[in-house]
Amino acid sequence: MSKKANPAYIGIFVIGAIVLGVVAIMIFGSGQLFKKTETFVLYFEDSINGLDVGAPVKFKGVRIGQVTKIQIRFNQDDASPHVPVFIEIDIDRLKNTLNVDVDLDNPDVLRVQVEELGLRARLQQASFVTGMLFVELDYYPQTAPVFYVQQEDVKTGKKEYLEIPTVASGLTEVIKKVSIMVDQISKIDFGAIGRRVNDILTRLDDGLEDIEFKKINDKTVAVLDDLEKLLSDPEMKSLAANLNATLADGRSLITNLDGQIDPLVQEINLTAETARQTLDEFRLLAESANTMLQPDSPVRFQLETALREFAGASRSIRVLADYLERNPSALLSGKGDGS
Repeated sequence: MSKKANPAYIGIFVIGAIVLGVVAIMIFGSGQLFKKTETFVLYFEDSINGLDVGAPVKFKGVRIGQVTKIQIRFNQDDASPHVPVFIEIDIDRLKNTLNVDVDLDNPDVLRVQVEELGLRARLQQASFVTGMLFVELDYYPQTAPVFYVQQEDVKTGKKEYLEIPTVASGLTEVIKKVSIMVDQISKIDFGAIGRRVNDILTRLDDGLEDIEFKKINDKTVAVLDDLEKLLSDPEMKSLAANLNATLADGRSLITNLDGQIDPLVQEINLTAETARQTLDEFRLLAESANTMLQPDSPVRFQLETALREFAGASRSIRVLADYLERNPSALLSGKGDGS
């Protein structure tokens, strides 16, 4: 007859197994069981060649999560070619390790981080040798957030995953520029350029053969000899001396003129001042004459009276002259009664 098992031993064994299981999960799972994580979706226009599942997700250079899934399309209603990448972020690590008290799994908090503070994701190269990429989160407030279409859940009316906008990586921009440059270089017809250069060199070589270098050299030597003879000629030396004397006389003349200019300018200024005063006096005289010749001016009335009297006297003299011309004896006998 077999011995009946002790229930106490069985209970202790079960409890021990449970404890060992929990410890094993904590050790081998690196605490994954109790971590608070949130999954986000990113849409990249850049090539994701080099980005694999398990690649790090970093914030300010510190790892806070990993890439969990990469798809070609994910619930997109538009024809966008962007590649959806799913990342898992350890929310507790953000709060406890980095002291970043940001609850990104809260849609309202995420909206503030994205739209007001500029939280963005971008691809960065982990190594130029391997070409491996990772996802970096950082703030780019100068960029506008761009969201892509996700189909909403029919029951809840909400999107399945929270989305963090992305920005193009600097590496991608460099690759684009290099590609454009290579494309432009590939369009250059180097063969035609080479043929053109060869044709120019051939023509240049033919032209050089036609140039009579010896004749040019002989003429150059002859010109230099003539120039040397001219410079050694005594008349040339005399001409140089005369030229120096002429220059000295010219400098002396300029000095004398410079000394006479100031007095001449002063005289001109004095003459101009005198002319200005004369013009002022003439203007005053004209104003006085204008005043005297006004219709109601006493001077004009007296002048008109004098002119009338002078005219009357002139007429009397003219009558007398006519009478004397007819009767010359009147100067001796006087004016007759019958005349």
